[in-house]
Amino acid sequence: MSNGIFGAVPIGAVFAATIVAFMLATMVGHIVGVRTRARLGDVATSDLGTTLGGLLGLLGLLLAFTFGMAGDRFDRRKTLVVEEANAVGTAWLRTDFIPEPQRTQARDLLRDYTRARLEITEKEKLAGAVARSEKIQVELWKVTAAAAAASPTPTVALYASAVNEVIDMHGRRIAAALRNPIPPTIFATLYAVALLVLAVTGYARGAAGDKSALATLVLTLVLAAVFALILDLDRPYEGLLTVSQQAMRDVLTSMGTAR
Repeated sequence: MSNGIFGAVPIGAVFAATIVAFMLATMVGHIVGVRTRARLGDVATSDLGTTLGGLLGLLGLLLAFTFGMAGDRFDRRKTLVVEEANAVGTAWLRTDFIPEPQRTQARDLLRDYTRARLEITEKEKLAGAVARSEKIQVELWKVTAAAAAASPTPTVALYASAVNEVIDMHGRRIAAALRNPIPPTIFATLYAVALLVLAVTGYARGAAGDKSALATLVLTLVLAAVFALILDLDRPYEGLLTVSQQAMRDVLTSMGTAR
């Protein structure tokens, strides 16, 4: 599993470190700006507004692009939960098409499978739940093959198709949740541009003789908060934004089992 540029570092720690890094960049820029003003006077601020405006525009573009990417991944995970719930529910209904004893066996396995899928959303149970899901898939397919051999009819084929979709959904959810995070290169570029923008902002303030740090402090906190939000959207097992599993719980309840 890839965790992106910050690895397994908690979002709160990344947020705090980002604030420190951004404030340092601002302070360094301000110190350089003050020293440059002492040497060059008002010349130190010539054309600086244009440069800063261009950098802010670039930063805004990168933030929008990265935020959109993280938001799309979050929406994809929400959609896949509903799709998997529908796939499991369809397979459950189509167990009516297969003969005994495979019908009872399949229903027991589908109940266990749904419980395992709910446990996948708990980080501490992730590895075990994935292994358990894959083991149940093997057993479920064996039961499906036995049902098809005992009753090779079109209705049993419909059940087999539903089971195949359930198995396919496992791969899609794992890929969406555990693989392909925001590329580290994109996040590193965004981070570097943010540091540069804040350094130039601090420089502009120092070169202009502005001693008030309120505007720069607000910008620093807002940027750090946006970075933390992007990370939150990109991480399925951490943070304030989580994908509801109610659709899977509803399916489990419809099977006659409460969790």
